[in-house]
Amino acid sequence: MEKLSNKDLIMFWMRVYLGTTDRDKLKLASIDRAYRDFNRTMHGISNLQTETTYNILSSFMLDSINEVLSKDFNQNSFDNWHRLKCNDIIAKFNEVLNYSISYGQAQKWINMTLKYLLAIGPDYIDGITRNYHLFHIPLDNIIQDKLVNYGIPKLETRWSRINNYNDYINYQMLVRTKFQGRVPLLVEFQLFNQ
Repeated sequence: MEKLSNKDLIMFWMRVYLGTTDRDKLKLASIDRAYRDFNRTMHGISNLQTETTYNILSSFMLDSINEVLSKDFNQNSFDNWHRLKCNDIIAKFNEVLNYSISYGQAQKWINMTLKYLLAIGPDYIDGITRNYHLFHIPLDNIIQDKLVNYGIPKLETRWSRINNYNDYINYQMLVRTKFQGRVPLLVEFQLFNQ
């Protein structure tokens, strides 16, 4: 009996979830999908955003993601990069839209984009496995509910309202400590799928 190949299945899910299987469009499609994961927490954004302003923001994100795919990092340098990019995203929203977002929202865009790209895999995304062991887990209610079962308490504020990067990175450190010796994002994949 004929079976679907893994490649056929991956391409199906890419087309359904990201809207494309074109290698040249997968990064921007992942950025867009990740944006839709958090923009529901941005009240009133639809009144301000245009295609042009969104393209400015997504282009900035693409440049940022390409850094992670092309440079070697260690955990400290990746954490510093992440903090700077969150600051830059917050500043970009203020500059382009005169709209304030939180660290929680900025981290969600970065982290979900990297998660989608890792899920697509190295056959389609060059460089995605270069630094994946350093990636942060995307913080949201689903993963926090799962991590409570491992002794990691939920944040005191909603993930979308985290306004202090130290609160955010301290949570990431709790996850790293709890799952020491494991890749945090792979742990997150497994917990999310339970």
